[in-house]
This record gives sequence, C-alpha cells and structure tokens, in this order.
Amino acid sequence: MKHLYFVSNNLISNLRVVYPKDTSFKSVREQAILSSEGEEKAKELMQLKILEKIDAVYTSKYYSAINTGKYFAEEKGLDLIIDERLNERVVGDLGSNEFRYLKGMQEHDFNYKLKEGESINEVQKRMEDFLLDMLLSADTNILIVTHNIALLSLLIKYCNKGYNLYDRLILDYHDEVIFDGTFHPMDIIEFVYDENKCVGFRRVM
Repeated sequence: MKHLYFVSNNLISNLRVVYPKDTSFKSVREQAILSSEGEEKAKELMQLKILEKIDAVYTSKYYSAINTGKYFAEEKGLDLIIDERLNERVVGDLGSNEFRYLKGMQEHDFNYKLKEGESINEVQKRMEDFLLDMLLSADTNILIVTHNIALLSLLIKYCNKGYNLYDRLILDYHDEVIFDGTFHPMDIIEFVYDENKCVGFRRVM
C-alpha cells in the first residue's frame, strides 16, 4: 500500500512586502511567505501520528510550500525535494478583474483561463504527471506540499461535483465532503493506492 499526503498551507502572511519595481506578479505570488500561524501549522505536521512513517517530502517551489515542508524534513532527516509541477495555478492577466472573478469562472468551466494563465484542467494534467511518478517511486509514505487550487484540480477528477447556495464548488467522495467551498487554514488529503490503483482518499485535516 502506498500513502500520499497532499498538504496545502493556506495561512499566507498579510505583511506588506515591498519588492523591486520590476518584480512580476507571478514572482510576488511565488515569494509570498507564511504568516506566524502558518509557520506554527507547519511545525504541527511533525506531531501528527498519521505522518510518522513518511519517507519522502516534496514541495512546490513557492516559499510558502518550502517553509511548510522544511520543519518536517529537518526533523526526519529527509531531503526536501522541489517539483514545479506542484506549483499553484498560474493566474495570468487579471486586467481589471478580481481574483474572485477568476475563481468563479474556473469553478464552473475547468477549461477557462486568462491570457498567460492556466486552466484547472491544465493544472490537473501536471498534477497527475507528478502523481504517476510518485506511484512509480520506491517510497511508500510521501508528504507532498502543494497549494489549494492545485490540490482542488486533482480532487475534481475523483469526486462528485456540486454547488452550494452561494454557487461555490463542493466535492464529495462516497458521501464524505472533501471540499466544502472554502479553504481551511491547512488542508491535508490522504490518497491510498494498492498496486498503483487508487483505493480511496480522505480528508485528514
């Protein structure tokens, strides 16, 4: 049996960071840091009994993901392996629109994307490519730090889809709510595979 634990630490700092003028919006997102509470949540991963047997740690190249995985990797004496396929969805050119516009459009049309951005289906494709590599690896218990939309894109393939009263996407698997339309301070989803076949997954946190 192989256990994959996908983590999204959503506690990003509200600190106003002033970047050099030529810094792109994409780079600013990649360099966003965790809040103090986010750092504490990252440290709490080491206390979760379900993660005692982790033998590999992967993260996206975003600072928030690296800083989430670093405590666990240091404590367990494991390498911190960065894989850009775990990066968050590329927003693209928002123009005069707000994030909630993009979010609403993409929750209803998984092929929708902005100029120079990614659709949910495109993110799902690279996440699945990563997942396949994990299934072929010798590691059996893997901690994977990614981001909320990237993780959502993967869950969409396996879950029943619906919308709540606020027209927000909700996902369930075998009558268990996996995504309720909101992102929590930290989301942890466990995927279980037997002979490279998914036999189930569940929300740990």
